[in-house]
Amino acid sequence: MVQARSTAMEEQIETADVKEGLERLEGFGSSGWGRYLALTTALIAVLAAVASLVSGNLANDALLAKNDALLLQIKASDGWNQYQSKSIKIHLLEGGLGTGGDGAATLDRYRNEQKQLKAAAEALQSRVEESNGRAEAFLEKHHTAALSVTLFQIAIALSAIGALLQRRAFWLLSIVMALAGLGFLGVAFGAFVS
Repeated sequence: MVQARSTAMEEQIETADVKEGLERLEGFGSSGWGRYLALTTALIAVLAAVASLVSGNLANDALLAKNDALLLQIKASDGWNQYQSKSIKIHLLEGGLGTGGDGAATLDRYRNEQKQLKAAAEALQSRVEESNGRAEAFLEKHHTAALSVTLFQIAIALSAIGALLQRRAFWLLSIVMALAGLGFLGVAFGAFVS
């Protein structure tokens, strides 16, 4: 019986504590700055999602550009191999090791083919460098977008701390962090669109 009374008293004390806590929070969420905190936190979460998508797309673009550069490099290497092959044939013909009476005509044909192969390989090599440059630019913009995602996540965490501690300073700091994240997102998004 004594144990039943102490349990009932504990429940009344716990209920009173909960009731007191709810009364304290009553003004926080319904009409005070808590409503603005909730709205800004939701907005920051949306911005974080957008920044994450932009960051992922920029990373994909960087990988595609790097893949293009690799394929072009393979083609350029094939072109240089063909160029070297023609060079060896030319040297053999010039040394008299070639066969046939039309050696001069064959030599001229090989030299012309070699010039064409060299021009094609050089053109491919410049495209390789261009693709590598695009990949580096996309990767740099990806890092900027990823930084904005990080700042948005920090802002969300600061909003949560502000809500838990009921301190406006944390909420205001979260807004500052979100604005910084928005700036980085603007830079990354500007590069993403262009």
